[in-house]
Amino acid sequence: MKFTSKIALSAAAVLAVGFTPVAAKAETVLRYSNFLPAGYVVWKDVQKPWIDDIEKQTNGRVKIDVAPKVVGAVNGQYDVVVDGLVDISFVVPGYSPGRFRMVDGLEAPFLGGDPEKRCLADWNAWKKHYEPIGYMPEVKVLSVYCTSPGHFVGNRFLKTMDDFKNFKVRVGNAGMIAAMETLGALPVNKPASELYEMASGGIIDAAIFPLDTTLGFKLDEVWKYATLVPGGMSVTPVFVVINKGVWDKLPDEDKKVIEALSGEALAKRAGAALAKSTAEAEAKMKANGVSFFTMDDATVAQVREKFQPLLQAWIDDAKKEGMKDPEGMLAEMEAESK
Repeated sequence: MKFTSKIALSAAAVLAVGFTPVAAKAETVLRYSNFLPAGYVVWKDVQKPWIDDIEKQTNGRVKIDVAPKVVGAVNGQYDVVVDGLVDISFVVPGYSPGRFRMVDGLEAPFLGGDPEKRCLADWNAWKKHYEPIGYMPEVKVLSVYCTSPGHFVGNRFLKTMDDFKNFKVRVGNAGMIAAMETLGALPVNKPASELYEMASGGIIDAAIFPLDTTLGFKLDEVWKYATLVPGGMSVTPVFVVINKGVWDKLPDEDKKVIEALSGEALAKRAGAALAKSTAEAEAKMKANGVSFFTMDDATVAQVREKFQPLLQAWIDDAKKEGMKDPEGMLAEMEAESK
């Protein structure tokens, strides 16, 4: 963080016209590292407006300077903030498998397929279950929300448990590797940047992917089947964090403005933007010839049963880390998302 004081008129100019120089109020400039594409809904409709609103509602006292390119590695944004290389960043814990084990609970399937409700449920879970145990103590967490729920987009529908056998599925996080293996599928953990090539080349049969991101990667040109999973197959929780030392030095009046625009407010903004982009994506995919199928309750129940040992393992780990009621957290999130 850097502080600059600007003088509207030079001393010489002031003397020339006979005015008394008055120092302008200090301006706080916070450095922000961004890796999200300019056209991605989470940047253009969520993070960028949030940045602009902070400057407006602090009357220019706080400005957020977005770096021209990401500072450090995408999966190292938490450390970039902790080390003070930037002041604020957008952190995806799932990009660092195993490091943020406690966050795996927020990624659990079937907890909610409506982005508006799921984003808010993520924030509520953070406030009630994570913040009280001092999770992520090196930073100040400004907000927690999630990306659009992922579903199966691929070369055929998944209607029964047998359809999963030897089905090659691209997954985006380590937790889903084990999950797909329990179903008899063959998980492939590759970057999203390689998706189109793998899909068009027949290397994979499907991907667990948000509908609004499917269009951006042009997967609807290759695959014409989307299997929707009630409650969502997976989501990616995201964190907006600020360096703790920098936060502590901010004036109280500016902290109040930033907190009012962050937390629940930012989660609601994200949910509304993602719900809109998901609905628009589904309509465009259908117009492009993609067929949709919603997994029935019986199959969902079978999949949930297969996943239960994985959830129980997370519950056990969460309790060891000090979370008092991880089972309750999962139940609350599912209830809030219905």
